[in-house]
Amino acid sequence: MLGRRAVASIQDEAKVNQVVVDTSTPYFEETVKEIALGHDIAISCIGIGSGTASMSEDQMIEVEVNMLGKYARGCKAAGIEVFELLTAVGINEAHAASRIKGFRVIGKKYKTVLEVGFEKLAVFQPGMIVGNVHTPGWLTVLTRFIPDSIGWGNIRQEQVAQAFVAHLEKGVTMQNESVVSYGNKEMKMLISETRGK
Repeated sequence: MLGRRAVASIQDEAKVNQVVVDTSTPYFEETVKEIALGHDIAISCIGIGSGTASMSEDQMIEVEVNMLGKYARGCKAAGIEVFELLTAVGINEAHAASRIKGFRVIGKKYKTVLEVGFEKLAVFQPGMIVGNVHTPGWLTVLTRFIPDSIGWGNIRQEQVAQAFVAHLEKGVTMQNESVVSYGNKEMKMLISETRGK
């Protein structure tokens, strides 16, 4: 697990090797490559949790696009061909040309990973994530009635994590296209199908 700081709650977890990295170094991509060697898959949850309204587009791009791009290219250079990306609901590469700053940045993020050319890319696009420190509680109260089929409804943070694992356990072997996407409905179905195996 690569991160800008160690997560104290999993410090003693035997199955997790935490590596604290300086993401601002010009050698970040090479660092990722060295650490990723010998691994089969990579997951990216890189992104800005909150505060985007006060950030400039360049500041957002530095994290959402540039840092992620270095991470993804480093993984690819290490031989990883299965990549899971956490992004935003409804986003695709066409949003890179959006007039709305947030959509434009996340569209560029999505496009950047597509251009790396992983053999198998799974894109997770949750609606409102319940239990995430960056999601206001009042907002999930309003969105809890939105059907999963629309995409903007609620999904618990642990369900997103379970969907990552479920895709690796079942989805990857059945993935016939280079890119698959999971919204709330598809993530919950994937979890259910994997538990039922």
